Amino acid sequence: MKAAIIHSPGGPEALVIEAREIPVPQSGWVRIKVKAFGLNRSELFTRQGHSPDVKFPRILGIEAVGTVDSAPSGEFESGDIVATVMGGMGRAFDGSYAEYVCVPAK
Repeated sequence: MKAAIIHSPGGPEALVIEAREIPVPQSGWVRIKVKAFGLNRSELFTRQGHSPDVKFPRILGIEAVGTVDSAPSGEFESGDIVATVMGGMGRAFDGSYAEYVCVPAK
């Protein structure tokens, strides 16, 4: 998959498009095929290095809409239309600036 990845804080040029493996959801998580994501001030601050708890490299993005691609624990059906926001996405784990994102199902 393609993803916009940041390896260290910086300006807009710090975001680079790279190929990554499609993530595999762990039990209790779902994988979403991202159709759209938001751009907001939170990612700007993180990109500039103002989020000290974020470890790099990281795929930013704290919100997304799309369709469920995989739900190993059965919380959702493949093809379900979903939206997800925050909950550590883009900070504690890779976020939505990618073709796929894995998030907790609940």
